[in-house]
Amino acid sequence: MRRFVSILPALIVLITAAAILLAAPTALRRIGFARTAVQVEFARQSLGSDDILERIDRAVNAIADAVEPSVVHIDVRSTDIAQTTGSGWVYDTRGHIVTNSHVIRGADAIRVQFFDGRVLPAALVGADPFTDIAVLRVNTDEGLFPIELARGALPRKGDRVYAFGSPFGFKFSMSEGIVSGLGRDPQGSLGFGGYTNFIQTDAAVNPGNSGGPLVDVRGRLVGMNVAIATGRDTQGTTESGDSAGISFAIPTGTIEPIIRQLIDDGKISRGFVGVFFREGGDRIELPDGSSVVGTRVTEILASGPADKAGLRVDDVIVSVSGYPVIGSDALQSLISSGKPGQDVSIEVLRDGQIVPLTITLGEMPLSNMLDRIAGQVTRQLGIRVRDVALGSGSAAAVYSVEEGSIAARVGLRPGQIITRIGSMPIESRADLYEAIYLQGLLTRGELPFVVAPIDEPERKRTIKVRIYP
Repeated sequence: MRRFVSILPALIVLITAAAILLAAPTALRRIGFARTAVQVEFARQSLGSDDILERIDRAVNAIADAVEPSVVHIDVRSTDIAQTTGSGWVYDTRGHIVTNSHVIRGADAIRVQFFDGRVLPAALVGADPFTDIAVLRVNTDEGLFPIELARGALPRKGDRVYAFGSPFGFKFSMSEGIVSGLGRDPQGSLGFGGYTNFIQTDAAVNPGNSGGPLVDVRGRLVGMNVAIATGRDTQGTTESGDSAGISFAIPTGTIEPIIRQLIDDGKISRGFVGVFFREGGDRIELPDGSSVVGTRVTEILASGPADKAGLRVDDVIVSVSGYPVIGSDALQSLISSGKPGQDVSIEVLRDGQIVPLTITLGEMPLSNMLDRIAGQVTRQLGIRVRDVALGSGSAAAVYSVEEGSIAARVGLRPGQIITRIGSMPIESRADLYEAIYLQGLLTRGELPFVVAPIDEPERKRTIKVRIYP
């Protein structure tokens, strides 16, 4: 009996401990549930009393409401080519619509759909393949809501932006992102010879967004969607591919001067200042501790527009028409989009001081454009040519044709010479590029190419060449 009594306290402790161990998980779960319930209730009260996210939503809703009536969906039809689509935006109340040149390239028929469901035929006013900008016009002055343009300044890195368009045919879509970079030069997007200076953003942009507006938090246009980088093409492409979080837009400062020329003249005459400059950009520290970014002038053409305006070697150009020059690509884009004869205000850094100047733009000589035209010919047609000796003269000979290209489809082959394009005889590579450019093959219509084998130049035949979307 004593032995039983002596172990009883230990047994009681053991049983109690076991009971506690068995009950503890349940108790802890209940404590956790109670704590979660308090947390949920507190969060709900906080959300109910703080409307900051609702105010953000309302602001974004307002951006959509302000911009969507200015956005259009574009259907393009071409002979023997599948229908393609893109986006655009209303520029003015006279029916002018802006989109990318590559969206409407080679179109036989263009139809524009507005946000309210109206579908109208559109005519091509003009296009510029070097900046990838085109202007259309619809025959109405009713129900047009021009987009507001953000003039005089680029967005800053980190600014919120919103892309509109028809990705994969989902019309009037909207996506959000931030400005990831400025002054980008993705050569794959427009090919060698295109003017870039793009805004980079992480807003979702996909095929069908091309030509759509990119707007800021006030609904003002800061750029036009033009290209994306994909897993397959990190250099930027206007063709097929899915968004990889890197997209590009043409800035407003490049767009508007081009639009005005296309509307007024139907074509582009490019501005010219007559300077050579260092590639890229320079960041210069100022005496007050601040800094500016610009492009340094290395040489000035005697008696050219820059020389007459008082520009000097070693001046650093920091702005053109109020837009910052963050690199040589930005400078080329801003100057070339200006119209010859136009007075352009620039600011230069000279001896630590900002000096304002006014330059009257000259006209860029066609000889200065030949390399850019060559880049577009290679990109759009898929051929490369070179000068060859032929009898007592010379000729332009095809030496490379890209597989699957327009040139390959129409029968252009290496070893052929091109003796005439449209109404212009061809005796050299320069002649060929001038004929293509002056007769508008890169932007619309078709041209006959007279070709012959290089070893049998008398065996001429005519091939019709047309640029398709």
